[in-house]
Amino acid sequence: MDFEKSVMTEIFPSLVDSICVDSRKMDPPPPMAEPVFDKTGHYVRTDSTKATKKQISEYIKWQKERDKLEKDTSTVFIAFDPFLKKHEKLIEESKFYFPKVEIFKTKNVEESKFSFDFEKIKLNNRFKLKKITEFPKVDFPSRITDLKYNFVFSGVFYLSRIEFDKQKKLGVLEGSFDFCGKCGRYFIILIKKVNNKWVIDKLQLTGVS
Repeated sequence: MDFEKSVMTEIFPSLVDSICVDSRKMDPPPPMAEPVFDKTGHYVRTDSTKATKKQISEYIKWQKERDKLEKDTSTVFIAFDPFLKKHEKLIEESKFYFPKVEIFKTKNVEESKFSFDFEKIKLNNRFKLKKITEFPKVDFPSRITDLKYNFVFSGVFYLSRIEFDKQKKLGVLEGSFDFCGKCGRYFIILIKKVNNKWVIDKLQLTGVS
């Protein structure tokens, strides 16, 4: 358990940078084109030269908001559960995505005992993590994104426990980020030890909602 925690501590800033996002920047630009259909009604292409005045106006408004966000230096807060849990199908999934990597299931440790002390870890950017227990109780964790806060809140960050190979040179874990209550991205992550340092080797997207 101590070894796993030490690896997680080392790799944690990279995981935050790779998985977490400022959800305010996730809104896609409004359409700036009109679809073109053939005589049978089937879609052929999109003609960007036929954007309407309304579309152009909405795009300009979106761009101004995006420019404003790029200049915003506010700290972006993210909820995180420090009690990392075992993902029961992690090894099975890792074989599918990383067939050449042999991962072995380690002895279970009660979730209530595996509390990861993330608060002392220095992150690489302006994200700041808060324990999920510091947020209001809701019926489902991702629903806390529906509430209003007096700080910039981006979403809920999850990590699973790490499973390693026998030599403890490779490891896999699951990570996800839920934002806006209905949207999220889910990953299975392969980490490895390179020159005595743990790094992310592959970040495999497994789901989007």
